[in-house]
Amino acid sequence: MAEASGMMVRRRSFLAAGLTAGTVVASGLLGPAAKAAGPVGRAAAVGSNGFAEAGLPVGQALGGNAWAGTPTGFAGVAAQGREGAAGGAGGALVHAKTPGQLRTYAKSPDPLVVILHGELVFPQYEKLAVTSNKSFLGAGVGTAVVNAGFKLVNVSNVVFRNFTVRDSYIPGDFEGKRPDNDRDGIQMDTSTHVWVDHMHFTRLGDGLVDIRKDCDNVTLSWNVFSDHNKALGEGWTSNVVTRLTLHHNWIRNTHQRNASLDNTAASHVYNNYLEDISSYGMLGRNAALLVVEGNYFRDVRNPLHHQGAGGQLVARDNIFEACTGNTGQERGPAFDPSAAYGYELTPTAAVPALVRHFAGPLGGTEPAPARVITVALDGTGDYASIRAAVGAIPANNPGPVTVLIQPGTYREPAVLWGDRRNVTLAGATGNADDVVLTNSEGVTLLVAADQSTVKDLTVTSDTPQGGDVLRTAGSNVAYSNVTVLNGTSV
Repeated sequence: MAEASGMMVRRRSFLAAGLTAGTVVASGLLGPAAKAAGPVGRAAAVGSNGFAEAGLPVGQALGGNAWAGTPTGFAGVAAQGREGAAGGAGGALVHAKTPGQLRTYAKSPDPLVVILHGELVFPQYEKLAVTSNKSFLGAGVGTAVVNAGFKLVNVSNVVFRNFTVRDSYIPGDFEGKRPDNDRDGIQMDTSTHVWVDHMHFTRLGDGLVDIRKDCDNVTLSWNVFSDHNKALGEGWTSNVVTRLTLHHNWIRNTHQRNASLDNTAASHVYNNYLEDISSYGMLGRNAALLVVEGNYFRDVRNPLHHQGAGGQLVARDNIFEACTGNTGQERGPAFDPSAAYGYELTPTAAVPALVRHFAGPLGGTEPAPARVITVALDGTGDYASIRAAVGAIPANNPGPVTVLIQPGTYREPAVLWGDRRNVTLAGATGNADDVVLTNSEGVTLLVAADQSTVKDLTVTSDTPQGGDVLRTAGSNVAYSNVTVLNGTSV
């Protein structure tokens, strides 16, 4: 670990002075330039880090250095013979415009800066083997890897920036339990110095990102994790090795592992924005040492807690808005992040506005308004899960939205969140028996959106239970032709 001398925690003066989020927007720090897609600055020569060629606004004073040139956190700490994660910088610069090109470059033995272009759609799911000393950079706006993921095993020095990994979801397998479903966005095993920055992970088969089996020196920064069951897991080991930094990430409309941190030697979690989470937020497990500071939780169930013997949790300056359940009982000193690296804290009240504007790839990740969204298990709908359809409704949606569900059994916890309104959740045929919403435990359908309607479907549970399977938390909610089985409704 780096020496403690010279390390410090800075607090951003333009916000610490008491500026509101609206004042920050008016100041231009959250202005349109932040989402510019064109090349920035002078074109870099082959052998550089490739940021200019990809059109990344690195070095511009946006959002208090949201687009940094090097990682903050453990990925930037000198260790194991490496100064910090730089990816393929110094190697050849190549362009991936097809799935085959991306596959070839990912497994190349040479250091490479790989610039991805457009939507790379894999006809059959693939988990791409990644070797050491690679940078994967999305070019400008709209770059995506579809129906594929990345696997890092015993590698080091890998960077991912500025693209979306999406849509490897197996319809009907929300829990990700099928034997053939190991469809993570990024899966790391025993790998070091990995930086994941300004990415969007959504609607995948299993975990959005899994950090497993004694990885070390990892930073995830300014990413968006959305519309899924399992967001971010760390562990799968009894060894207490992994050092991880999570900062300025936006986790929204997810269920569990937000993040789940098991047996981590040091996890520093700061200035993240978590909203609309239905199972639990940040969880320390077993011997994990956690420092959780300056995070904003909104409408999160069990936002912060630690379970298991031997672990320690420091929780400070976090805000909990409309949350229920555990909010972080401190236990032990954990560790001092500033002994490893310097970092800048955004005042917690300003985190939602800052992260909503700058997290994720260029171009933004918030959905465009739609009047009708269809859900179908056979691939004919807009989405294959109700969770994904709800995620396609913008917060504070300006007009009514209908989520039309085609016949089938949808096994997932469904939520109409309170920051939506005037949503109709309807079975497509008008016959309540044709569309069945079920879940293995707890509430199957929670309706928190005001002025909403639920009709023409069945809400049940996999097994009979004494509690609610249908629960209403919003106002002026109407039900029509809804059958409730294996539980109660309130």
